[in-house]
Amino acid sequence: MLKKWILSFLIFPMLSLAACAQDGVNSDDTQFLVIGKTANYRQDITGAQEMINYHFFAEIFVKEGGQVTNGTLSNAAIDKMSFADHSSVLETHGGRYNTEADLNALYPNGEYMFEYTGSNGQTLNVPVVISDKDDGKTRIPASPIITLSQNGMVVSATAIDPELDLEISWTAFVEGGADENGFVDDLIFAVIANCQGKKISHSGVPFGGGAHLTYADKDVTISKELLSPGEVFQVSVEHAVMDTNYVGNVPTIATYASTSFLDFNTLGENNVGLNCTPLPVQMDKGQTDRSLKGTMDLPKIDEQITMLYYSADDFDDAVQFYSKDLQLKTTFDDEWVKIYALTDTAFVGVVKESDGGFHKPNKQSAVMLSIVSKSVDDWYGAILNAKNVKIEHEIYNSSTAPIRAFLIRDPGGYTVEFFQWMK
Repeated sequence: MLKKWILSFLIFPMLSLAACAQDGVNSDDTQFLVIGKTANYRQDITGAQEMINYHFFAEIFVKEGGQVTNGTLSNAAIDKMSFADHSSVLETHGGRYNTEADLNALYPNGEYMFEYTGSNGQTLNVPVVISDKDDGKTRIPASPIITLSQNGMVVSATAIDPELDLEISWTAFVEGGADENGFVDDLIFAVIANCQGKKISHSGVPFGGGAHLTYADKDVTISKELLSPGEVFQVSVEHAVMDTNYVGNVPTIATYASTSFLDFNTLGENNVGLNCTPLPVQMDKGQTDRSLKGTMDLPKIDEQITMLYYSADDFDDAVQFYSKDLQLKTTFDDEWVKIYALTDTAFVGVVKESDGGFHKPNKQSAVMLSIVSKSVDDWYGAILNAKNVKIEHEIYNSSTAPIRAFLIRDPGGYTVEFFQWMK
């Protein structure tokens, strides 16, 4: 049983020249690649668990001293995803979903292609396959239930003695087993973080020469030296079923995993001065019930801009429409985008079609810009006298909403609604 807590990124042992030649991939920088589908759970002090989300992710682990940049992940069913550059682990993440069916609908099983640049400037293309090995049944394992013990006795997560070592155990990884390819058995990861989300202990990762946990392990022991009194800590335990492979000398993993998160409190008076927030800071991106600031209060929105996209032929007419015909104040003026103020905090942006634009103009522009005014009849009278403005719908009192409104259409085909709340 492995109880050493070491996160070591050592040089991966050399593979045979025959394997490298066969697959045409040879990287001195890559420790391993992983792609996966995961389920995340929040465990409370009674042991009860609540689903947080289902998630898709991919990571590029970099050898110590190596360098990987310009990473992307592609599949026929998804838009190309970009990895954030990092010195040791490059990550890219899909959305968070309430059900596994929703996750699979957007990130289907099949081949995903990693593309990235090594330190020698070589571009590598490495496929990893997420497969159906269980006839369409889920391969994501059951979530592990975490138990905390000290001196051989189960203890409450709210009353951990900081002067004793802490044993963290979990329910058996029944779905896990030995690797049929003989590379790496199904894995368990156990991680401890403080209230600020900083990881202070990690059970290790494969393909690095250091210690790591596998499906047969049942617990780990956290030294009292890592604990301090009067503090909130976080622990996560992950059970990961894996499909392993090599592409040239690059190890690859497709994983199906469940992770449980549990907070625990140490007794005594805090003497570390970490300034813990009432809610611990997110230690893992799977914790969508936590934030990076220790609060789930959303930040204040300062302004709102509706960006409308136009062809090069329509762009000048749109500029004329908003700046001259509607007499809106220009607050930003560039060759390819102009922004006009509707109020002190609401704006409309006019964007010219370009290679760098996020959207392309559509013949049927299915976006409505709604402008709210207490003087909608005065606006209607002004629009009637304006040049080059087409009334799309005469002023009316809506039978389905408490508004009085009229509609016009701008040169790009977008509907612009003016309305007044009647209640």
